[in-house]
Amino acid sequence: MRAHVPERAGRPSAPSRAPSAPFTRARRRVATALGAAAGAGVALVAAAAGWYAYTPTHAVLEPAAYAALRTGTPLTSLALPDRQIQDPPSDRAPAPPEGADCRYYRASGELFVSVDQYRLCFDDEGRLVAKDVVPRAGGRRSAIHEEFTR
Repeated sequence: MRAHVPERAGRPSAPSRAPSAPFTRARRRVATALGAAAGAGVALVAAAAGWYAYTPTHAVLEPAAYAALRTGTPLTSLALPDRQIQDPPSDRAPAPPEGADCRYYRASGELFVSVDQYRLCFDDEGRLVAKDVVPRAGGRRSAIHEEFTR
């Protein structure tokens, strides 16, 4: 059985199409998945940028504190930063004392620039046996360091 609905007067009829509901749902799922992936990527980049800014600013040993350090002082009595730098400039640093455990700290919290770094080396008993300034890339010490170590 068929039914016929007359057209409205004055309006041409548009050809009827069957709704493409399965394709619409699939497009929505793909768009949702792409949006979630993009959101996760943005969150990951933001977290990495935050970590990049956090780590060097919490590994700063002030020049005045470095100048006050004396060899022979036990590690436990030193007020050192919570963090050390993750990629020490061992290629620019002098050879460490034999058997010493060395730690590296930044002389400034500046980001995106090369800064002087301090190397503190401790013996097996935890005493400071050497302290060195590792110059920034380019080989020149900063004026801030020179002012405190005179």
